[in-house]
Amino acid sequence: MDDSYTIVATRQIAAPVAAVWAAWNDSAKIARWWGPAGFRSTVKELDVREGGRFDVTMHGPDGTDYQNLYIFDSVAPYRQLVYTNVGSVQFGLAAFQSVFDMVGTGDTTQVTLKARFTTAEDKRKHVEEFQAVEGSRQLLERLEDQARSVS
Repeated sequence: MDDSYTIVATRQIAAPVAAVWAAWNDSAKIARWWGPAGFRSTVKELDVREGGRFDVTMHGPDGTDYQNLYIFDSVAPYRQLVYTNVGSVQFGLAAFQSVFDMVGTGDTTQVTLKARFTTAEDKRKHVEEFQAVEGSRQLLERLEDQARSVS
């Protein structure tokens, strides 16, 4: 996939890359940070390996449930996760791919999250209707809180 219809969020996390990786690999931990502020998540399955699944329901503050299924396309431990969200018939969302990069330097980790959409309309829908830019920023902030609590 190219980056023609991509949104990007970055954050310098005050925790070592091992703590960021640990926050990604434990269903109890990921349930505490997955999703924007005000959301909580129920993880049904978390198998962080190529071909593995991440099946999670995000519960919005208004009571709306957002079922998400991700398939890990590739996994490079402590460096990169590439995964595809299979989309949502309920919310009219097409499948899209995300790339999560981690670069550790001592006690900090630079993370970059790219969400790659296949059309301008898919990107628009995520950005305008689901506030994906702000939601991604908040997700990374919550990830930092979790990673700092385990480092």
